[in-house]
Amino acid sequence: MAHAQHAPQLFGVFYAYLPMQKSMNPKTEQKRSLSPSLSNFSARPFILVGLLIAFLTISNLAIAFTQPKDRINGELWIINRVISGQTVEASIANKDNTTIQRVRLIGLSAPLKEQSPWGDRARQRLSDLIKEQKVILEFDVKQKDNSDRLLAYIWKDNLLVNQYLVSEGLAIADSSAPNTKYDARISRAQSKARLQELGLWDTQNPLRLSPRDFRRQLGN
Repeated sequence: MAHAQHAPQLFGVFYAYLPMQKSMNPKTEQKRSLSPSLSNFSARPFILVGLLIAFLTISNLAIAFTQPKDRINGELWIINRVISGQTVEASIANKDNTTIQRVRLIGLSAPLKEQSPWGDRARQRLSDLIKEQKVILEFDVKQKDNSDRLLAYIWKDNLLVNQYLVSEGLAIADSSAPNTKYDARISRAQSKARLQELGLWDTQNPLRLSPRDFRRQLGN
């Protein structure tokens, strides 16, 4: 009987505890309901960044494909000899007994052989690239200099050799009006070479004197 008397009291305590448990549940549920939204909120910046990167990538590709390519108006020549990093001897291809002419690359100034090791490096790289190869010579406004050399841009397939030499730190961008068609391209190539400290821009072993100033000292 004692147990029977205590039973209602125990059940009363039990039922009294249930409302307390229920009253705690909304807070718990609220926390649970909030946690997904918080995680979504924290992920939003990453999603936005990803979308922005994708947008910029697609935009750049669209510009690259829609932007007109440089039109090359030139002639097919054969490089017979490489004299320096900026001068070659060439003859018109597909013509017998054609005259060999000296050609000065436009838009750059390469070190002389006396500017060791830069002069030899520029000459050797140019020789490896185009010697005894068929190339396209593209002329600009002024076609000859005071030394009667042809002034030209040299294209090896789709590679603008003038720009390439500057991009590798083998020559310095050197604009010479009125021949300025590719000045912007060559200037950008030099900026990248300087940032990467390539070739004559190497801070550990830089070219101390520009080719133009060096030639002035020699009286060339």
